[in-house]
Formats: sequence, structure tokens, C-alpha cells
Amino acid sequence: MLYRFKPDEGRNARQTAFWLGEGMLFFGCYALSGTLSGFDSLASPLSESMPSVPLLGISLTGGFLVAAAVFLLGSFLYLRYLAADKIAQHLIEVEEEMQKVTWPTFEDATNSSIVVIVTVLILLGFLALSDLVLGEIFKVILWGGFGGA
Repeated sequence: MLYRFKPDEGRNARQTAFWLGEGMLFFGCYALSGTLSGFDSLASPLSESMPSVPLLGISLTGGFLVAAAVFLLGSFLYLRYLAADKIAQHLIEVEEEMQKVTWPTFEDATNSSIVVIVTVLILLGFLALSDLVLGEIFKVILWGGFGGA
């Protein structure tokens, strides 16, 4: 379903978008399950004979089942959204543009980072010195002497 529109193009961008979205959806449903387990009616296991799923150790509570249903429905709707022609075309174009990017070498990135850090330190020193000087000037103006308050 994900590759119904132009199946041979933009596979990396589509898969990346899908899995990042699924991860966010899973995290949201996991948090929803924890929130729903705070309600007494959804916190107890549905079956006393099997309080948890073997090998997984997941309790089959009402909160878990609601969160699982939301996850499955959300996954289906998200997959349909990504399979839409307009969205698929956008992801194909994103992948094409990313292939045109010229990435810096490690040495270029290191040198640029050093320039940024040195510039920030120089600016930090200038602002600290300016603050100190202006503070002393205003002490003289407002209180008539150095260091007085």
C-alpha cells in the first residue's frame, strides 16, 4: 500500500517517514495505556486465568487493549495518509533533493565548529566586559562614586 504510487521512487524517504511516524504513534499509545491503567475499570486483567501474555509479560487490561486498538487504527490511517499520491510525490521529491546535498567533510565540520565556539567566546567576553563597564558608569551616575550602593 505504501508503494502503490511510483513504487520504485522515494523508497528511503517513505520508509523513514513511516517508521518515525510509527515510533511517535507507539510512544503516544504507550503513554495512553499508562494513563488508562490509572482508571479502576481499565486497570484489572480481563482474564484471571491469564493475567499476562506468555513470553511478553504484558498484562491484558482494558487500558492496554484500548491503546492497542488506537495504535492499530492510527497505523492504518497513517499508512493510508502516506500512500496518498500528493504525500508520496512530496516524499519522492524530498529524497531527490537530499541526493543533491553536498555534505561537509569531517575536517570542514570540525573547523566550522571551532570558528563558532571561538566567536561565541569572544562575544561572551565582550558582553561581560561591557556589562562591567556600564555597571560602574551607572554606579557613578546614580550614587556618585565607585563601588557604592
